[in-house]
Amino acid sequence: MNSSPKQFEQLLDEYFNQFYADHPADATFVGLSSGEGRFNTATLPALSRQHRRRQTALAKLDTIAPSALSNEQNLDRLAFRARLLRECEDFERGRHSLNPLGLDEVFDFLLREMQRGETEPKRAAKNIRSLLRNTPRYLGQAVKLIDRPERVWRNIMSGIFEATDSFFDAVTSFLKSNRTQKEDASLIRLAKRACAKYHKTILAKRLAKPGSFAIGTEMLQRRIHDELGLDYTVGQVEAVALSEIDRVGGLLKKASTKLGRNKSVEKIVEEARSQWTPKGDLLSLYRKTNREIIRQFKAAKAMTFPKGDSLKLVLVPDFMSHVIPMAAYSPPGPFDKRQRGTFWVNDLGLKKKSESDKLAERQQHFGLELTCAHEAYPGHHLQFIFANAHPRKWRRVFDEHAIFYEGWTLWCEQMCVDLGIVQSPELKLQQLHDALWRCHRILVDLRLQTGAYSYAQAVHHMQKHLGFTKARAEADVNWYTGSPGVPMSYWLGRLENARLYRKLVEGRGWPLRRFNDWLLSFGTLPQSWIEKYGLD
Repeated sequence: MNSSPKQFEQLLDEYFNQFYADHPADATFVGLSSGEGRFNTATLPALSRQHRRRQTALAKLDTIAPSALSNEQNLDRLAFRARLLRECEDFERGRHSLNPLGLDEVFDFLLREMQRGETEPKRAAKNIRSLLRNTPRYLGQAVKLIDRPERVWRNIMSGIFEATDSFFDAVTSFLKSNRTQKEDASLIRLAKRACAKYHKTILAKRLAKPGSFAIGTEMLQRRIHDELGLDYTVGQVEAVALSEIDRVGGLLKKASTKLGRNKSVEKIVEEARSQWTPKGDLLSLYRKTNREIIRQFKAAKAMTFPKGDSLKLVLVPDFMSHVIPMAAYSPPGPFDKRQRGTFWVNDLGLKKKSESDKLAERQQHFGLELTCAHEAYPGHHLQFIFANAHPRKWRRVFDEHAIFYEGWTLWCEQMCVDLGIVQSPELKLQQLHDALWRCHRILVDLRLQTGAYSYAQAVHHMQKHLGFTKARAEADVNWYTGSPGVPMSYWLGRLENARLYRKLVEGRGWPLRRFNDWLLSFGTLPQSWIEKYGLD
């Protein structure tokens, strides 16, 4: 009897059980209770030890014959290998010495506990106090990892630091609502002091050379193959981008000419936005729209909707308003007992005094039908709920393949148009403009990471070709620098879904529901892998 399947299962279990035992923050992130109230150890010896474990796991993986594994095991094999390779590359190029993530990680884990507090306040308060107690130690370790910070990433850190006071005000309010303890004021004071010290120390360090965020052509090529699942070269990805920019741009020009003759796309959409006068508060509007989107997708029999999940639509707190321009989604952990996602809505109109100013802010959410379909149902929330229910335990943690989870959300936006759920001509025009934006993302992502574009050139590209303000372009490019291969995944994933739709729905006569359910049933993996190992 071939032992390869058993060896593979043992390798996965040993690696991830050890990983989550040694990385309590990561364990908490995926919904395991074993690490609550603790940060990871942020020292070079700890990072080096984990790097050696990755290398050992890769070597063991190479001794297992893929031909002896089941199709589902092969899907896990590809995902496991991709993760190990990416993490090895990041360590070997010294990303941990360039990217000052300490503040972001502290805030992220405290925020997650405050979210938990809505249903388990005592447990959350206990974990928050433990995290606050450990913040000075954690940031003291983390700051020593940084040798020469990358300029863009240092600026992002400074932006996060600006929210320190409002963030800890929110933490204070949470603890007050859960029986304040004598030590709370001291814990928060020391945590804030540690944040300030971390920020000051990073600012005093010499910067890395410009463009140190770029991973280079060879590494990007590897990620296109192993993380996006595409057999394209870097040059071919650029060719796809240019072709799609031309194609989608032509569709956009045709649609805008029909609607506005000599008016620009931006002008047509802006006029529609200014004529949109939603009544009531913004959060209620999102809730109503979300319910209607669900109703129409169910009526269209477009996909199966899960049972037992929960989605909470909430307003963005002040300390997060600078990082969420309009709306965003936070998924539950893969192993959280309660699969409850959070749909954040940023209502900046609440800070305005006059009714006209409040309306102007609400109008910025014109097109929230597409936003709801993208972030909630049938977009991110539905997709991650299905992924988190996969019967293979570790499949649930392979959630980094943006070509699927972002390709899926753009597919959902397209279905809104194709199924007649969105009927406004101006909104269809906006959807096309957003599609063009995602096409340009491919080009900018690729050129940034290969060094063909400097940061300034990437920002200028977004301003010139998409009409972005400098601030909006910088916010977009800031994210691109730290997520190589992710920005390009949006539209490349959308193209992959369309390719499979032509093959299975148009070619084999599958109903739409069968097609979408099939896509969702494998977790968050590249479409090409699903096609290879998931078709009869």
